[in-house]
Parts: sequence; structure tokens; C-alpha cells
Amino acid sequence: MDAALEYHDNLNYNDTSFPIEDISSRITSDNGSEQRFFHELETFTIMSIFVICILGAVGNGIIIWLLGFRIKRNPFITYILNLAVADFGLLVSWIIILFVSKPFDKRYKFPTIISALFYFLFLSMYGAGQFLLTAISIDRCVAIFFPLWHQCRRPAHLSTVVCVVIWVLSSLLSMITVSIIMIYFNGNLILFSYQFMVNAVLCLPLMTSATLALFIKVCSKAQQQRRGKLLTIILVTLLCFLFLAFPLNVIVILRYYNYIHSYFEVCALALSCLNSSVNPMIYFLVGRQRKARQKESLKVILQKVFREEEGCAEELQTPDETQL
Repeated sequence: MDAALEYHDNLNYNDTSFPIEDISSRITSDNGSEQRFFHELETFTIMSIFVICILGAVGNGIIIWLLGFRIKRNPFITYILNLAVADFGLLVSWIIILFVSKPFDKRYKFPTIISALFYFLFLSMYGAGQFLLTAISIDRCVAIFFPLWHQCRRPAHLSTVVCVVIWVLSSLLSMITVSIIMIYFNGNLILFSYQFMVNAVLCLPLMTSATLALFIKVCSKAQQQRRGKLLTIILVTLLCFLFLAFPLNVIVILRYYNYIHSYFEVCALALSCLNSSVNPMIYFLVGRQRKARQKESLKVILQKVFREEEGCAEELQTPDETQL
């Protein structure tokens, strides 16, 4: 930590060797006191990012362990497991970028190659997280508005195929972005914003429409009784992403057009890391039984919440015996 702070204090504020590589160095102000103010503010924000990333990585690691090895998997758990992997990878990538990769690059004069690997990891995880949440929101809307098709005719391995396609797509986009930057980068930071534009165009319309539809259903008392917890978790997760993580797309684009101060980029990064850290807490707080006599473990809570749709499937497929 001390080494990271010392490194941050000695940053060259005119260096543009790699996009966001010196995220705390792009302060352009003629006022010295204003520059020092933003410098101190960014130092505090970056240290906060480090704490958030550590706590979030631990939380998502627990979710990955439980959903991957301790709980029987169903199609919906597959989505949540992949989302936890994406969040974990994003948090770890920023820990490495801010406190391992950058000091190493600074000392050994490798300003692009090593950093490029970790920025590829970050872009892949950030993009995959958006695509996965978009897929989850669409899946929930289909389950609500077309329940019979979703439970009876939905392909058994659809969620697995969708997750594989998402990871491949996100990796390809990230590889193209990083390759273009490494080949053509000459201080033109706008190259780094292209993938964020793609993420915004592909995800925002679908995710916003699905979130609105889910919000309407959650507000419906009839549906709230049967699927309240699962829908509430998905809705809260989507809202957190739209308000915390998605603004990074907009901020990066505006920043590289020089419309806003670089500090807002650091704030957007902090909010994005916070979004990747809160999902385990959402699962626990929404899924737990408030009036339960005994405290439930996180494993039990996850089992109850993410297997909720299986109970709904049995209701759809079992005839009402009282009518016989």
C-alpha cells in the first residue's frame, strides 16, 4: 500500500503511454491549488477502489465456490455463476493494474505490453458482465411473459451456449480494441472508447426495456407473492448496474472527447468496482428470511432463491388436483 501511494505521488501527469494506464495522471489545470485538490481527491478515490476490489473479490469468490461446487446447477444459476466470474475478474484486474502492473511498467520501462494484458482482462470482464446482465434480463422477461415456453420448450443447454457466446464475443472485442491501440496508438485516447460505445449500443436499449418490464411485474402484487425474491434480486442487480457500472461507458466516451475532467473517470471506475462488489450482498440481503428462527447460511439462501423457478415450473406442469 505504501509503495502504491508513493508511486501515485510520483506519477508523471503528462504521460499518455496507454489509455487509463495513468488514470490519475491526466489532470490538466492551470490552477495549481485546483490540481493539488484533484490529485489528493483522486488518491483517496484510488485507495477506496483498492478496498472495494478486495472486499468484492472475496464476496464473488465465495459465490463462485458455492454455485460452482456446492449447489446443484440449473440454467439460471449458470448465468449467475458466470456473472460472478466476470465481476471477480474485473475486480482482480483493477487490483493488478493499479498496484502491480503500473509500478512494474514504470520501473522496467514496459509501458504497453504488460499493461495491455491486464487491460484486455478488464475489458473482457467488463463487457462480459454487461452482456450477461442483458441476457439475464431478457431471460427473466421471457420467463414472465412466456412462462409455458420458458419452462417446457426452452432448450436445456441454452444458458450454457449463451454464456459461451458472450465470453467469446467479449474476448474478441477486447482483443481487437487492445490490438488497435498497441498498433496505432500515438496519444489519441479516443481509440480506447470504441468498445465502450459498442457496449452501450448493444446493451443499454435491451437492458433498460427489460428492467422497466421487471419493475412493473415486481410492483404487481399477484406476481410478487410467487416470484418476489428472485425478481427483486434481478431487478436490484440491474438497477445497480445501470446507475453504478454503466456510467463508465458514457464517462470514458466523454472523457476522450475532452468534455469532462479526468476525475469523473476515476469516480466512474470506483462506482463500477462497487457494482461488481455488491451483487453477493444483494443475494444475501434480499434472499434471507427476515423472520426465520435460525440464521440461514449463504448456501441455503442461494439454494432457495436461485431454484425458485423450478418450483414455478412444477406448478405449471402439475394439474390442479382440486379440480378433479
